[in-house]
Amino acid sequence: MAVLVLDAADHVILANPEARRFLRLEDRFDGADIAELIPEWPLLPGFSTTVVHDRSGHRRPCRLRVMNWPAGAQTVTAAFLEPVDDERPAGYAAREANLRLRYVIEMLPEAVCVFDANDRYVLWNQKYAELYADIAEHLRPGVAFEDILRTSLAGDGMRELVDDKEAWLAARMQKFRQPVSQEEQQLRDGRWLRHDDRRTPDGGAIGMRIDITGLKQREDWLRQLFDANPMPMLLCDGDSLAILQANRAAVDFYGFEAAALLSKRACDMHADGEFRAFERALLRLDDDRDARTIWRQTTRDGSERHVLIYVRELHEGAEHRLLLTVADVSDRVLAEAEANRLAHHDILTGLPNRMQFYKALEKSLASKEREKVIICCLDLDGFKPVNDTFGHAAGDEVLKNVAARLLMHARGHLVARLGGDEFAILMAGEGAEATDLAERCIGAFEQPFVINGLAIRLGVSIGIATSEGADGEALMQEADRALYRAKADGRNTWRMASRDLPVPKRAKA
Repeated sequence: MAVLVLDAADHVILANPEARRFLRLEDRFDGADIAELIPEWPLLPGFSTTVVHDRSGHRRPCRLRVMNWPAGAQTVTAAFLEPVDDERPAGYAAREANLRLRYVIEMLPEAVCVFDANDRYVLWNQKYAELYADIAEHLRPGVAFEDILRTSLAGDGMRELVDDKEAWLAARMQKFRQPVSQEEQQLRDGRWLRHDDRRTPDGGAIGMRIDITGLKQREDWLRQLFDANPMPMLLCDGDSLAILQANRAAVDFYGFEAAALLSKRACDMHADGEFRAFERALLRLDDDRDARTIWRQTTRDGSERHVLIYVRELHEGAEHRLLLTVADVSDRVLAEAEANRLAHHDILTGLPNRMQFYKALEKSLASKEREKVIICCLDLDGFKPVNDTFGHAAGDEVLKNVAARLLMHARGHLVARLGGDEFAILMAGEGAEATDLAERCIGAFEQPFVINGLAIRLGVSIGIATSEGADGEALMQEADRALYRAKADGRNTWRMASRDLPVPKRAKA
């Protein structure tokens, strides 16, 4: 190959025999201006095609590669020339192939080295020599890879972090001789390299050294974000749903040891009735899924948690992963349940309120049993003097005790507080069952209510109405009219809104 070496002023300071022959240079060529030989000079570093003028005046096309090296405060330039139209000497094809291979490995962004079938160096690029500066001066074609490793281990400038040198050398050579091997190695300056060695069909090998420092930093940052995230997070296999990683928040949330949690599947913590549904949802996932469904999960101590689960699909090569982020919404669910309960229940007695009673009544009237729907409206007799005499606190205690007695004697029928000292009972049955219920409720007031050591006696008047085709509002009005009759007939008794039903068994003043 024709090679010219130039100084900083672009004067030829060295030409090899092939260059002198190719350019017909005389024995003395010192100081020749490169522009006289290559009119298009200066050329950018790299490969190009140009026309060369030799000293005889002939113009000859050639392929040219320009390389620059720093030499102290100056820069040395080398020009490699390859004729494209001359008859090529014997062995030129091999040299051309070798040159092209050199061109290729020099163009690669990674450090590259090529070995023969006996694990001896054949080629390496400049990046490789720069990366392993401690052994660069020992590199030459034919030197054994293992000898270079031993030279590096014996010196003080080895780039890798190595604890046991002999163990490291044995493991390194064992991996190097495999068809394909990859290994990550940390350097003394904190950088990380990936060794990627692959055997060629002729028994040789090609090695690449890839700087993965940025990748390792990103992995470390992501790991820290994962571990330090205050929300429980699980990394799962996308096919088996096996848990591969769990952050500290997940370990604390579920109460399992880390090893025990990693032996489970993503759906194992779900309540029995939701296990299969969540499993199907993950296996049929076709995209990232924001949490909309509230799931029930069980922790190690058996407590139940309500959670929202955000799912993200991750793909790394052929690997399919799912990242689950768990949001504990138990407090929210309980608060919503309590708010819903308070919206439909009386705060003082805990009984269903007027709104809930009317909803239940409409539902009953819309059912197949509507002809059996019966309501009893109850109003306390003598309650106003309790508030006037003993105060509202005592009155509230009386109302709580009234609710408890009505619940006990209603035997499962819906008891509601409509407001003040008004109560109602909703039932499905025959007229005789309603009158029997009314008798039990009146009997429940025979014993006085003891509040703060005081015996307080009350009665209750009851109006009963059956549906007989009436809607809810009409039915309530009929029960109210029956209640007024009971009040007018002496209180502490019951009356029916329908004349077809039996006459009351008793009436107490």
